[in-house]
Amino acid sequence: MKKIDSKIENYFSIGEMAKLHNVSIETLRHYDRYDLLKPDYINENTGYRYYSMKSFIKMDIIKKCKAIGLALDEIKETMKNYDSLESILDTLEKQKEIVNKKVDELKKIKKSISNMQNDINESLEVGINKLFIKQNEKRSMIKYDYSGRYTKEFELKLRKTLLEVEKIQNNYNHKIVFSASYEDLIDEGKLTYIKTMISLDYIPNLDKEIVTLPNGEYLTMYFEDNFYNTKKYYNEMIKYIKENNIKVEGDFHEIYIMTRANPDGEIMALAQIEILLKK
Repeated sequence: MKKIDSKIENYFSIGEMAKLHNVSIETLRHYDRYDLLKPDYINENTGYRYYSMKSFIKMDIIKKCKAIGLALDEIKETMKNYDSLESILDTLEKQKEIVNKKVDELKKIKKSISNMQNDINESLEVGINKLFIKQNEKRSMIKYDYSGRYTKEFELKLRKTLLEVEKIQNNYNHKIVFSASYEDLIDEGKLTYIKTMISLDYIPNLDKEIVTLPNGEYLTMYFEDNFYNTKKYYNEMIKYIKENNIKVEGDFHEIYIMTRANPDGEIMALAQIEILLKK
């Protein structure tokens, strides 16, 4: 017993080690299992773990590595060569590249959030279900060759498209855009979807057709409803166009800004319908 007491005299228990470094006991055990930071002494009789002051330095290194975003595998590799300034410099350079990519990604996410905020604020300012003229800049979108909305086949194709977009962007920042025939609505009162597009914050290099919506003034209406109820909003726009003898060109665009579910589970969407006015 005296031999054991003498052995641990200058050591710290796992609980003391955890408190001194603001980590949990389970974290230290995990580092032990991972061969990242092993105890300097284990009592054979009790199984208690003990750490020396040398382990303090190792823990400082681990925390510094975690602070710059290194994974445990990377930390283990770094600690093998921590006495080499060249290897440390190489690790830091690699991690800086990773951080720069993360910063770029966060900038894109921040831009997407700002765009959504702007759309929601504008919809509240001009009013839901209110027609107004909106000046739009030129917009580029990825075109997909399928239509026939509200069918199982269409939904399966749309899901596949959204998964593709998610992989491209590494996040879920996009708008779904449907093109609806102006002629069918004005002549027959029939809502015919003729094109599906995806609007992204930036257009990557893809083997896909890119559709460009021109800049100009668009007759626009925001609506908030279930997406099965869109026909009535098109009817309002057609009525307004006819009554005011408005000249338009191209087809309608139905742009989805966000979709959500209310407490009863009913799906609601904030979207806009627009069509370009002739100059």
